[in-house]
Amino acid sequence: METLLLQMLSALVGAAIVYVFGIRKLSIELRNAFIEKQLSEFYSPIAGSRKRIRAKSELREKISDAANASWHEICARYSEDQQIMHNEETLFAPYKSVIEYDNQQFREELMPLYRKMLDVFTENYWLADADTRAYYQDFLEFVEIWERSLVEALPVDVMQKLGHTEETLFPFYKHIEQKLSALQAEIGDQRFWKLRT
Repeated sequence: METLLLQMLSALVGAAIVYVFGIRKLSIELRNAFIEKQLSEFYSPIAGSRKRIRAKSELREKISDAANASWHEICARYSEDQQIMHNEETLFAPYKSVIEYDNQQFREELMPLYRKMLDVFTENYWLADADTRAYYQDFLEFVEIWERSLVEALPVDVMQKLGHTEETLFPFYKHIEQKLSALQAEIGDQRFWKLRT
């Protein structure tokens, strides 16, 4: 009888241990799945769009600086020659194209990326950690101000009074990059796969 009781007790203890470790393993798997979802559906798409906007903006600035320097060289070279300066519109046409291209690129490529980032933030808000959610209002305002400006429903001087610059979003961008790196590190950390106590 005592042996039977010990066997039953041993079986119960064994079952309890298996149950506890099974629950723990399931908890780790669920956490891992959530982190993967955060990475693939929230932090990575926002960070990727931001990187593309930044790369294009830096290239635009580089081209703009080079075009500006080139234009000043042309003006200096021909400043004495009134005949050529009367032909300024012809000389300026290629430089005007640079500005037109930049404006079109902003409307047709960069602004849709900002919209996409806002859509990801809105639709996958549940995947954002609480400290990330704090940036939602600022990002929405940034995009909305541009939207109004593009349809000429917001004067330039009002934009300036609102302090509308992308620099206000730099803390958000930095935060997104840090979160992306931290989540990648957590999921890549070998200790993450072990049962933690």
